[in-house]
Amino acid sequence: MKKTLLVAIALLLLSAGVVAGVQKYQRTNSSRVSNASWFTQPSEVVEKINLLNNSGHFSFVREKGRWFILFNGKKCLARQDVIESLFTKLREMPPQNCAEVEPEKILDYGLDNPKIRITLSGKNIWHLGIGHSTASGEIFYARKGDGQVCMVPPEIVNLLDQPVATFIDSRLLAVPADRITKIRMQGESTGTWEIERSDDGFTFTYPEALKKHTVNQKSADLFIHTLVNGGASCESNEKLLGAVADFSISVWQKGSSEPTTLVVFKRDDDKDEYKAKDSRQPDPVELSSGLVNQLKVTAFALQEKPIFDVNVGEAVKQKLSRIDGKQVRNITITKTTEGWVDDLTNQELTGMDLFIWRLGELQYQSLPVRNRPESALLSLSWNIYAAEGVPLVELYFYTDPELPEGISWVRLQRESVWYPVSSKLMRDLRARLPFTR
Repeated sequence: MKKTLLVAIALLLLSAGVVAGVQKYQRTNSSRVSNASWFTQPSEVVEKINLLNNSGHFSFVREKGRWFILFNGKKCLARQDVIESLFTKLREMPPQNCAEVEPEKILDYGLDNPKIRITLSGKNIWHLGIGHSTASGEIFYARKGDGQVCMVPPEIVNLLDQPVATFIDSRLLAVPADRITKIRMQGESTGTWEIERSDDGFTFTYPEALKKHTVNQKSADLFIHTLVNGGASCESNEKLLGAVADFSISVWQKGSSEPTTLVVFKRDDDKDEYKAKDSRQPDPVELSSGLVNQLKVTAFALQEKPIFDVNVGEAVKQKLSRIDGKQVRNITITKTTEGWVDDLTNQELTGMDLFIWRLGELQYQSLPVRNRPESALLSLSWNIYAAEGVPLVELYFYTDPELPEGISWVRLQRESVWYPVSSKLMRDLRARLPFTR
């Protein structure tokens, strides 16, 4: 009993010694390692950011609630979301395990002249320099403004070591497509027109003569997609001295009475890009020629341009002729419960409903002409009938070497109007059908 008691007392004393040792280590350690907090303030307290990284040196300034980036004598609108993400990451992943380091050890950490540095300025100043990584590359050494050496994760380093283009807001519009309410185009070659969003999609609202035309919603959506996803370069130092405007686009959005405006200037003959003035950017920007060609849209390009107004979904019989010079081959097909069937062979022809649907979507690509083009050659005739042999539409397709590649003529029976259309439907139909003599 006495022996057991002595063992228990010994264990108790040993336990107390261990606890005391841990507490002493913690006290020593806490005097050596400081609070790791760095930037914990809301982003509104910061007025300027200086950033040096492997791409160069640039600054950010806040003006009227928006961040701008300054570099190489240029001033560009910055991506507000990228800057806010930077603040968030700096708050969420502050330097850790900060401690005082002897001056001669600074060189070992790569902190004597760090290649990546960030300084946040406001009423206070927060500074951080990034040095070498550990051997594993899983952590980097950093130096706070007060001289302490800390550790930061690679995510912070990657965030700070970005090229200037990452921070520039190069978008033509920072507006979701569904928030656009009105668009106005003005230009010598585009004319002046306006479309405005309604419950049924976009409609022409100016000029008066366009109000009777219907906007092709797919064309409008494609134009808006280009506006929303198009990008400009804000890195050129060239000015707009003597530049002559080519066309301008103004875009209104929900909740804003002032539009975003883009003015594109005529291109110099020896330049591959266009100069432009974006109302979102303080300095001129550059647009690629490909983007300008997509933006330079006329009202005609946005119009519905159907060749006929017939419900081809009522079709029950089709007669087609393929013409190759003096050789003419024909086929007649009838719609049955199984699908479209060749009257001569009783063979089912799959995909013919798709051709009917594509025909209903056919639109002319440029203004039609009244007189037959001299170089037009008949290539395909297509007659479609409803029940009891009632004609729905009778079409004649013509090739023409004088037309641009991918374009052919189409004419309706008993009409003298020739419409330039895409050749794809004609080519696909000629290749699909087993024409007979």
